[in-house]
Amino acid sequence: MTGAASRRTWVGRLARHAGFRIACVLLGVVGVFAIAPGVVASLSPASSDPLECSLRASDGSYQDRMAPSGDHWFGTDSQGCDEFARVVHGARTSLQIGLGAALLTTVIGTVLGLIAGWRGGWIDAIVRRFADVTLGIPLVVGSILLLSVLVDGRRTPTQIIVTLAAQLWPGPARIARSVTRTIVQLPYVEAARALGASNYRIVTRHVLPNALPAVIAFATPLVGLLIGAESTLSYLGIGLQVPSVSWGVMIDDAQSVYANSPFLLLFPGLFLVAAIAGFILLGDALNDSLDVHLERG
Repeated sequence: MTGAASRRTWVGRLARHAGFRIACVLLGVVGVFAIAPGVVASLSPASSDPLECSLRASDGSYQDRMAPSGDHWFGTDSQGCDEFARVVHGARTSLQIGLGAALLTTVIGTVLGLIAGWRGGWIDAIVRRFADVTLGIPLVVGSILLLSVLVDGRRTPTQIIVTLAAQLWPGPARIARSVTRTIVQLPYVEAARALGASNYRIVTRHVLPNALPAVIAFATPLVGLLIGAESTLSYLGIGLQVPSVSWGVMIDDAQSVYANSPFLLLFPGLFLVAAIAGFILLGDALNDSLDVHLERG
C-alpha cells in the first residue's frame, strides 16, 4: 500500500470513529474558548475581563458569590469577578500548559528513545535506568518537590510545563526505543547501510516515521492528563496562583466556599472534565485508526 493510500485509509477510519466525533465537539468548544477568549466572554452581559472584579455595585449591593443569572451566566466568585469570563479565559492557560508539556515531553522522550535504541550499549542502559527512576516517583509528589526546591515565588506556566515534562518523558522514550530496536534489525535498514546511507538519513527516513504514530497516539491523551495535573497542583497550592486564571486556580478558590456556592466549583470542573475526556477519546480514536505497525520498506 502506498503512503498516500495508507493515509487515506487511517483518515477514513478516524472520521468514522464515534470517539473522534465526540472529541471534536468537546475539544471544539474548549478550543474556541482558548483561541478567542475575549470574543466569547464578550457575549455575556457582564465584563469580559476575568480580572475586572467588584465586591460592590454602584448602588451598594454586594456582588460576590452571586448565583447564575441573566447578568452573570455562571455567577460571580468571592471577589465579585464574573465566573463565565474566568472559565473562558482559564481555558487558554490550562490548554497552554497541557499542550506545551505534552509537546516538550514528546520531543525529549522521542529523541532520547531514538538515541538509546539506535546506539544501544551503555547509552541505552543509562537512558533505561534513568527512565525507571523517573517513573518510580509519583507525578504529583515529584512536581511538588521540584517546584518547591527550584522555583522561588509565584509559579509561571512555563515552569509548570518544564516540571511536568521532566517527569513524563519516559513514556514516549520507551515507545521510540522499542520501535528503533525493532527497525534496526530489518533487512531494508541493513541494505540502506550497505548502500552508504548515513545514520541521520536512516533514522529520519525509516525509524522516525514508524515511531511517530505510536508516539502521537500516546501523547494525545497525555494532554488531558497534564491538564488534570496542572489543576491538581493549583488545587494543592503548589501550581499557578492568582492573578493567573486557570481552571485549577478556580477550583482552588472554590473549595473554601463550596458548601454555599457549589456553582463556583461546578462550572470550571465541568469544562476541565470535558477537556480531559476529549483528549482521551481523541487518543483512543487515533490509536484505533492509525493501526500502529512497522511499515516494511
